[in-house]
Amino acid sequence: MAAEQTRPTLALVYHPASFSVFQLMEAAHDLCAVAWVVDETVDDSAAAARFLKRFGPVVDVTGMDSAEAASAVSALAPAGIISFKDKRLRFTAELADRLGLAFHSPLVARRLTDKFTQREALRAGGVPVPGFQTVPAAAAAADWEAFLGAARFPAVLKPRTDNEGSRDTVRVESPAELREQAALTNGTALVLEEYLGDRRGAVRDCFADYVSVESVVSHGHVSHIAITGRFPPAEPFRESGFFIEAELDPADRRAALSAATAALEAIGIETGCCHTEIKFTPEGARVIEVNGRIGGGVPEMLADITDLRLLNVAMRVALGEEIRVERPLVPDRVGFLFYVHAPRWMRRVTAVDGLEQLAEDPRVTECILNRGPGQPVDWREGNHGHVFSVRGTVSDHDELEAMDRRVHSEVRISGGS
Repeated sequence: MAAEQTRPTLALVYHPASFSVFQLMEAAHDLCAVAWVVDETVDDSAAAARFLKRFGPVVDVTGMDSAEAASAVSALAPAGIISFKDKRLRFTAELADRLGLAFHSPLVARRLTDKFTQREALRAGGVPVPGFQTVPAAAAAADWEAFLGAARFPAVLKPRTDNEGSRDTVRVESPAELREQAALTNGTALVLEEYLGDRRGAVRDCFADYVSVESVVSHGHVSHIAITGRFPPAEPFRESGFFIEAELDPADRRAALSAATAALEAIGIETGCCHTEIKFTPEGARVIEVNGRIGGGVPEMLADITDLRLLNVAMRVALGEEIRVERPLVPDRVGFLFYVHAPRWMRRVTAVDGLEQLAEDPRVTECILNRGPGQPVDWREGNHGHVFSVRGTVSDHDELEAMDRRVHSEVRISGGS
């Protein structure tokens, strides 16, 4: 009991769609006690709050402003604070600011969760960015005329905030298509971004021409720990999977790491784990976006192929430990995670055949059915609406290419519109 009392307390601003409670508790084991900060009005947090009490104190901040919430959290004397979900970054930043704890500042949190503000910060910091504009309200006819006059196509239309996992992201080819797609979002604040050109011939056909750089920022120092490769997105921009390590030549590797460093510095990040998406275009490496939290699936893939436990590292940074990594990890195997989607036209799944056989492959660590027979699917959910996922490891990228063919040829998704 005495050892338990000496452990520092980490305030964790919880969201049920981030990492599981069991993953988080494993990461905190022998490191810290966890105090769960829960707002029951956020998604499915009300049901989760009752469960979380089994694993530590729960601070219910439902209906509180940031000052009231900070007062409630301060009663537990936390030594650090953290959140793993974009939707909770701003609130967590406000609490951290009031409690004097290390986290993204409120300004940085806004840059990380508002795509227009982020693009402005990147451009001001000298980071090349695609053209970008906010989309006017539907009723503002005069503003629309000026907006369309400046727009360039093809372009990408996406929510200005709450766009994690490419939700509601679509390519538009013309002013008419832009108006049509904007009308379908029911007043959601939107941004229009110039489409970044594809670079052909630089990677295998089964790999995408963009990557993400996984980084740890501690006491202002940026350490890159891995470069994650991507599979080509399912239409229109649904993430279809990742793998570590990305297959890059030395020049592209340097360009990705340099672009990530410049982006993190331009946004002003001083602490925390980050996930920066970068595309290789005919004009060079370009930043797609910066996320101020761990990328989905990254801790699991890293744990499969290295000794690094990224959630634990994130908690240690939040508690004030200075962590530096000299260079990205060089694993001797390739970890992968596929997200397999229904076709864009499909609205309901009727059958998923072949998943049991795939799960028996010794290279597969985990198969999860996310949308089973009878359940609805909608491309607007982004990668959150995938039908099933497959995680595992292979010896090299050639074997990964063979696994990609197997996953997409041997498992069949049936459904209707």
